[in-house]
Amino acid sequence: MKVALDAMGGDNAPAVNIGGAIDALRYHPKLQHLYLVGAEDVLHAECKKQGLDLMIPA
Repeated sequence: MKVALDAMGGDNAPAVNIGGAIDALRYHPKLQHLYLVGAEDVLHAECKKQGLDLMIPA
């Protein structure tokens, strides 16, 4: 399954959205790809802060 997530939307974004993405990846093994959508530099910094390893497509 592939999912795209608007990680910049909502209150306290992107921290809470990335935290939810981490939980989704952890608890739903059928989730093969999770695409974070938003400002790349902001998302990259928050992912690094939360310990999420990114694979950025070419």
